[in-house]
This record gives sequence, C-alpha cells and structure tokens, in this order.
Amino acid sequence: MQRFIKINIPTFLLACAACSNAPIQPPNLLPSITHIDTTAAKTAGHGKASIKILAQGKNAFVGLLKLVPGASVPEHRDSTEEYIYILAGSGTIYINDKAYATSPGDAVYMPAHAKVRYANGQDELVALQVFAGPEPAAKYDPWQIKEKPLE
Repeated sequence: MQRFIKINIPTFLLACAACSNAPIQPPNLLPSITHIDTTAAKTAGHGKASIKILAQGKNAFVGLLKLVPGASVPEHRDSTEEYIYILAGSGTIYINDKAYATSPGDAVYMPAHAKVRYANGQDELVALQVFAGPEPAAKYDPWQIKEKPLE
C-alpha cells in the first residue's frame, strides 16, 4: 500500500479553493457561517455513517464525515473531484483499484469519475469531505437527522 503526503488543514482548504476557476461564493448566495456544534448530523439508514453539512454552495460542498469502526463505503464514482482530510481513524481507500493506507493528517484527492471504495479500520473515522461541486452530496439527502445539534 502507498502512503499520502501529509499537509496541514489551511493548505488543504486553500488547495481546494484553487481547484476551480469558478468563484467559491456565487453572487446569488448569501454568505454563511456554520458552527460544527450547532449542525445536525444526518445518518445513513444502516447507522454506520453520518455527515454534518458544514457549507454548501453552487461550486463546492464541505462536510464532516464519520464512519463507525469496521464500516465500509461501497464502490462508487462521483461526478466531481473529491477531497478527504483524515482527522481521526485509519483505513484503506481504493482509487481506481489501487490501495492506499490512510491515517490522521492524510489528505486524499480523488479525480472526478474515479472508481472509489473505502474500508475503515478499528477506530471511528472522522474526516473533512470536500466535493468540488455539490452534486455528489445529493447522496446524503435521504439520510435522516438522528443527532440533534447543541442549542
């Protein structure tokens, strides 16, 4: 398995912002600030994954993704580039059938339409997830809110 180059969060977020020629804040959307503690988590029907949608516009999506120990993400392809920054946990991501070990501090880049799947390790995975377009995030629409935000 291969390892990823570790980068810090500000560098990661700047790189994500630079990946599109389109403005990050479209003129017809209002600016917003979302605090992680006041954002409800949406949980997949099987209960093994959750997402907190932190920001979403016309050109990008940012969420806090969590997977329970031993969970997996089935093979899929997203229509936009995707980035994952691992905050906690470890596992193996397969991109176009090539395996890569992941651990805290790793940033993962997945090209648009890449074949991707993930096998989580023995600890909970906590990761920032960024799509370079909001379309792939529609997969979270049917997930149910099960964790209420702090008041």
